[in-house]
Amino acid sequence: MRENLRYLVNAERDMDCIGVARDAPEAVRTCQELMPDVVILDDEMPGGRGVQVLEWITSELPDTRVVMYTLDAEVCDVARAFGAGCVLKDANYEVLMRAVRNGAASLPRSAETY
Repeated sequence: MRENLRYLVNAERDMDCIGVARDAPEAVRTCQELMPDVVILDDEMPGGRGVQVLEWITSELPDTRVVMYTLDAEVCDVARAFGAGCVLKDANYEVLMRAVRNGAASLPRSAETY
């Protein structure tokens, strides 16, 4: 899944995937090192829930936007409470890319669900 997302993001002319993480601890380390503008964050990952990583990003990297990517609509409610966008995994590719673009363009933090 993460490599497919990397490919999709890099296929966009106005986006570059600067990092990919296999699990929650690596996601935190990667964010600390790379300071991304936008993170696409799966809620289900080894080593922790994406919502936990979202909470950390919100606290420690307030300028980084997050788009939660999940099968669980309830996770979207939690994501919005943290100021993140949310895309359900059954949405089409264009919806995810629009959410990433909106996250990158938003100040203050976006709170949209797609």
